[in-house]
Amino acid sequence: MLESGDVIFYSRGVSEFCNAVEQVVTENSCFHVAIVSDTGTVIEATPDGVVELTFENSIEENKPGLVEIMRLKRCENITEKAILESAKWCRSKIGLPYNDLFAADLLNSAKQESYYCSQLITEAFRSFEMQWPTHTLNFADSEGKPIEFWVKYFQKRGYSQVPQGEEGSHPAQLRRSPVFSLKMRILPNLMNLNSLKDLKIFELSSHFVGGKYVDFPSDRDFQVIEPRSGKTLTTWHFATKDQVDITVKTAKSAQKEWAEFTWTKRSEVLKKTADLLQMHCNDIAYWECISNGKTIVEAKSDVLSCVDTFNFYSGIAQNLMGQHAPLDSSRYAYTRRLPIGVVAAIGAWNYPIQTCSWKTAPALACGNSVIYKPSPLSPVTALILAEILKSAGLPDGVFNVIQGDSETSQNLIMHDDVTKVSFTGSIPTGKKIMKSCAERSIKPVTLELGGKSSLIIFDDADMDSAVSCAMMANFYSQGQVCSNASKVLVHRSLLEEFSKKLVSLTKELKVGDPLKEDTKVGAHISADHRDKVEGYINGALAEGATKLCGGDRVTVEGLENGFYLSPCILTDITSKMKVYHEEIFGSVLLLIPFDTEEEAINIANDTNMGLAAGLVTRDLARSYRVSEKLNAGNVYVNTFNDVSPLIPFGGIGESGFGRENGTAALEHYTYLKSVFVNTGSCPNPF
Repeated sequence: MLESGDVIFYSRGVSEFCNAVEQVVTENSCFHVAIVSDTGTVIEATPDGVVELTFENSIEENKPGLVEIMRLKRCENITEKAILESAKWCRSKIGLPYNDLFAADLLNSAKQESYYCSQLITEAFRSFEMQWPTHTLNFADSEGKPIEFWVKYFQKRGYSQVPQGEEGSHPAQLRRSPVFSLKMRILPNLMNLNSLKDLKIFELSSHFVGGKYVDFPSDRDFQVIEPRSGKTLTTWHFATKDQVDITVKTAKSAQKEWAEFTWTKRSEVLKKTADLLQMHCNDIAYWECISNGKTIVEAKSDVLSCVDTFNFYSGIAQNLMGQHAPLDSSRYAYTRRLPIGVVAAIGAWNYPIQTCSWKTAPALACGNSVIYKPSPLSPVTALILAEILKSAGLPDGVFNVIQGDSETSQNLIMHDDVTKVSFTGSIPTGKKIMKSCAERSIKPVTLELGGKSSLIIFDDADMDSAVSCAMMANFYSQGQVCSNASKVLVHRSLLEEFSKKLVSLTKELKVGDPLKEDTKVGAHISADHRDKVEGYINGALAEGATKLCGGDRVTVEGLENGFYLSPCILTDITSKMKVYHEEIFGSVLLLIPFDTEEEAINIANDTNMGLAAGLVTRDLARSYRVSEKLNAGNVYVNTFNDVSPLIPFGGIGESGFGRENGTAALEHYTYLKSVFVNTGSCPNPF
């Protein structure tokens, strides 16, 4: 994050001295400046003298509301070597006193060589012959009257007059110098977990890097839209290639410390994270609802599932143990399961905090660092999880969040120091990511992609249970679920009764404000996606399908511009229709009759996506037999879309490979090292 020669500006101070420094320059909140040394520490001139601190300690001591890290623009006479020499020069001044008179001759009231904060910077770069913005010392207010603080300040040092108008420098004037370019802004300690719901979260910077909220300057931005109202909540920025590089280097450095943590210490952090998620469940669910549009009831359930995830991975230390194998009387071998390094995790918008937790918890348990890039459509709750992890004791830089688009993702994936990629999203994007992971430097990838699943209702099914399963398979999160079974295959003998009951219950579902507890159907993620789902419905009708209910836009009072669509049921579906083959990713249930078990299995397997499948039956033998024949990574019997952190989740075929959840996920975030040991002498075979 910091490089030698970077200059750090501190604004919005809280002490009386900071306020007094800010007042002497108009339209300013900058009160202090420091420089990064050749060893990465921070050198600053303070009232206690020239000191050397870590960056974290410097922030803690100065208590700024805003930190800006500036980079000196390189040119013919400002080279990397020259900047490094300036940084070394600053280190040589450690221990010198403070220039309490702000004198241009570098002498304090005791006639000793000394520096004040901005003077240390200008002197460090004096050899560059740069033209700094001119500044004359000012100790008067906007009306020209001497500020009382400064009058008393100089009186204590034996001076009856303040040195008004003399040559000098000020952090605010240096900040305006054209020789600097903004590298990043940091807003320390803005989130309060005890008042999350009232938090003005969009005033935070959109990135979380090195344990701090960071504002990366970028000319590529995006609007954060609230699905329930259609309102623009804020404008955030995508991370650039250079900013991705900063983040990866931060994560790589932090991972070394985290990997040295014992399993017990890692477990404590993950367990504390689970406790904090549970403690703040309602407030986190509120932001999940605001950001994503799903109902508050579902959002709470999602957060509680994250509690289970972190609890589970806090107790998997024994699964990270290696094996020991005696080979003969003087030889043995053992294996070690080691962290893979820096994980780039790219999340989906339909389950924002759950997707983030599924990737982050096992990766951290294994000793890795994580850079999480949420979808621009739901970018908020990953930042809250970052704050919770920090509060739970996770070292700074081990978990980072950057906002980005496909370009940002590509820069992240292609970075040489990223050693593992985990992606949840569409099949076309997954294929591009897989190609990128092999193109430059081979790195392992987990892909959790789309699905086109089926639910089979056999003739012996309990009718109420069958209808419940069909609704669970289609109507969670407005149908925006990768494992959804949009194809509901019903034995012809049950079709009439099943359809009647299903349509009746579907029509009763309340479409409305997702923040209200009695709402059953919330808002689609965006206007574009709602339009896409409508397009599938209209296309099917044009191809000969019949609509039994739903598929209509719904206007919610007070939220008239929200993205609402009623759940839809279609029948008269044929295998030639687009909706039969493609993932709709919306609440569009397709009723398809069948006559034989073999026919139902063939229809269910008539897809190149193998994420999920399900069946409803009272016949135990049939449940086992059919489950074995369904080409899917997840099979549900008398239920659907069930999930547990104990059980692996993932697909086959075009639905991707690798697994989330369970101990199986640990294999994707570690590598095995085999060690052969000979305790005797080594014979020469030649």
